[in-house]
Amino acid sequence: MTEDDRKVSLYAANRLYVDARFGRDGGLVIEGQDLSLGEYEYMLSVKQDEIPIVVAALGGAPGDDVLELLAGHGTEIVQFGEMRWLKAQGIEPGFSSYR
Repeated sequence: MTEDDRKVSLYAANRLYVDARFGRDGGLVIEGQDLSLGEYEYMLSVKQDEIPIVVAALGGAPGDDVLELLAGHGTEIVQFGEMRWLKAQGIEPGFSSYR
């Protein structure tokens, strides 16, 4: 597995599964699958130049591994709402979803 293929789990409970990985463009991708009422999948994307904002919001320092930081704070981010959490940091993520 290369660095680009690495994926971490943020949350896996109550039929909700949320992972984070790097996109092909170097940005951050948060993917969720909610199976509680059928199947709903979504994806949030954060631009590469906004990753330092995420790192700082999670208490990290420049150069820290954003995926590891996200994994360590995954439950609180998911319970707050990933989209809402990113917007609270001043990030307007890309969004797509399907059922």
